[in-house]
Amino acid sequence: IFLIFFSSLNFANASGQIAFIDIDYIIKNSNIGKATMEKINKLDQENVKKLKAQNKELKDQEIALKNKENIISKEAFEEEVRKLRKKINIFSNEKNIMVKNLSQFKKVELDKVFKKIGPIVSKYMENNSITMVFDTKNMFMGNSKSDITEEILKEINNSLN
Repeated sequence: IFLIFFSSLNFANASGQIAFIDIDYIIKNSNIGKATMEKINKLDQENVKKLKAQNKELKDQEIALKNKENIISKEAFEEEVRKLRKKINIFSNEKNIMVKNLSQFKKVELDKVFKKIGPIVSKYMENNSITMVFDTKNMFMGNSKSDITEEILKEINNSLN
């Protein structure tokens, strides 16, 4: 009984091949991944530029208000402070919206990339009798012969020109 049990376990392990790929490497080095990351980074840089300009404007207003503190009446000063706080809250909300929109944009764009490379990976798996592919982030240890990242990268760049 033990002999049959252990021989069937070895047979089950030998029937399928497992491989792993580095998804981050593929995104950073594939043509489609580079183009997508460029779009994401461009939007991020535009957002940072806008936020820096608004932040500078608010700081300038704060400095101007501090300079007026002893010149204008207390009521007028408090009114100016309320207006500035309102602008700061609006700035903070806009910043949060920009961050949320960037995250959404990034997710949508990366999903488009994964939808395009998914069939290529599936075809490669089918052609090479691979039953499972893991991302290297989810691996503890593996044989370097099981790393198919470079082959997948070549397939993606050749297929998606």
